Amino acid sequence: MDIIDYFALERLYRERRKVRQKVYVMAELGGLQREGKIIKEQDGRWLIEFFPYESPDRLEPSGRLYMGIRDFEIHPVDRQIFDEYVQALYDEYSGET
Repeated sequence: MDIIDYFALERLYRERRKVRQKVYVMAELGGLQREGKIIKEQDGRWLIEFFPYESPDRLEPSGRLYMGIRDFEIHPVDRQIFDEYVQALYDEYSGET
C-alpha cells in the first residue's frame, strides 16, 4: 500500500507543482496536530514546512522537517484528489481502464 501511496503522492505533487500550487498535509508533532505543505521530495522522504501553531497557552513556530509517507496524512482539502490518483494507479496495475 505504501508504494502506491508514494507514487500517487508523487503524481499529485508534480501536477500541483506545474501550476505552482502546494500539497497540504497534517501530522502529529509533539502531541499537536500540525498542518503544513510539501516543499520537495528527496530520497523517498518529503520535506514539509509546518505552519505556526497558536493556542492560548502555547506558541509553536513554523519549521521544516523531512518525513516518510507513513508519518503524515494528506490534508482533507487534497484527500479526494489524492484518492483519485491512488485509484488510477490501482487500475493501471490491475489492467483495468
